[in-house]
Amino acid sequence: MAQLFTEKYFPKDFEEFIGNIEIVQRAIVWANEWKEDKLQGGKHQKPLFFYGSPGIGKTALAYVLAKQMGWQLFEMNASDLRDKESIEKIAGAATSNSSLFGGKRLILLDEVDGLQAQDRGGVGAIVSIIKEANNPVILTANDIYADKKIAPLRTATELLEFKKINYLSIAKRLREICALENIVYEDEAIKELAKNCSGDFRSALLDTASLSPKITLDNVRALSFRERKEKIFPVMAKIFKGHSLKEIRAVVDSADVSYETLSLWVEENIPRQYDSLDAANAFDTFSRSDVFNGRIMNRQHWGFLKYSIPLSTVGVSLSRRKDYAFFQPFAFPSILSSLSASSSKREMRKNIASKIGGKIHCSRKDAIKELPFFSMLMNNERYSKSFTYYFDFEESELAFLLGKKSDDKKVEALLKESKELRKEVISAKLHGKQSTLFG
Repeated sequence: MAQLFTEKYFPKDFEEFIGNIEIVQRAIVWANEWKEDKLQGGKHQKPLFFYGSPGIGKTALAYVLAKQMGWQLFEMNASDLRDKESIEKIAGAATSNSSLFGGKRLILLDEVDGLQAQDRGGVGAIVSIIKEANNPVILTANDIYADKKIAPLRTATELLEFKKINYLSIAKRLREICALENIVYEDEAIKELAKNCSGDFRSALLDTASLSPKITLDNVRALSFRERKEKIFPVMAKIFKGHSLKEIRAVVDSADVSYETLSLWVEENIPRQYDSLDAANAFDTFSRSDVFNGRIMNRQHWGFLKYSIPLSTVGVSLSRRKDYAFFQPFAFPSILSSLSASSSKREMRKNIASKIGGKIHCSRKDAIKELPFFSMLMNNERYSKSFTYYFDFEESELAFLLGKKSDDKKVEALLKESKELRKEVISAKLHGKQSTLFG
């Protein structure tokens, strides 16, 4: 089977890596600091956090770095970071002084922005591990600001943003590959191909392969244009500052969020971006969109979307009387923040109730009703230590029951005491003694 261009022309060294030269140079300096013997001035470095659009070389640079430094690569992605066992694997690889062959190992945690709220591995555990790592660590993500839960990773790492690769650099590399593959091409066609990929070199390689053995300007233009999803902030800027229906419709179609979410962003930011009169006009137009959304729900007639979407985006933008030169940051929809906080609390109650119900042999539904009572008992020093051990409460669950923050001293003390109690119980069992947990 023919090898894919994305594999065949995966960069083998720093010379073949295109774009973001400053980040490459910084990564080399960082790696050399790790590589040097401590006696020669080498030292542990803060983990690097690569972020930026897909296909621009984040993971590739980590691979090249490991190869050039002679490091063993230990890679895990978001789908691997979901339970205690996986986290322990990272801990072992990160804290071990050397690899199987005696050298350093590079720990690559790929696509960490894909972690879900229910993933038990958790961002907190990853932060603890990378702070104690005796080996170099690199994390990658497409967007490090869209999800608040990965904020602790930002503060624990050195952030390096990968910019989209200049189309001229992509075109130059594509010409080299065409020469190696004996692909006939028109120079303008290669330039067009490089522009259409929007800085995603990986997709440019796939397009080159699909159009071979002859790349002409006509077949590049005939190639279905790959729609690039825009981040929410550029989309919002164009919605509130756009001047034509065509311009605004195009950016709405490219948004990387659903229409429902985009609508919430627009609603939240109308009074922030416009003065009172323009805001009133914008909300009047926006309310007409809401009328059509109501009809969609009542009649299940989705054809009304062709009215509701333009009204809540193009209509809002074109209802303003003037352009606004000042810059006002866009705010995250407050309703989504409220729902997120409420959802996490409900999930926490369910988790705690499941543990309690499993121990006292009742349903989770019944256990939820008793949570206020358990919360009162947990604040009683006579029972708190034993309950923490018996129900195997975790840090976040303890904080919830106690009404404290996870890093509160009382929470930390209870966890420590429950661990000591666990040792006592195990010891008592080993010596045939009866443990008195609640005595």
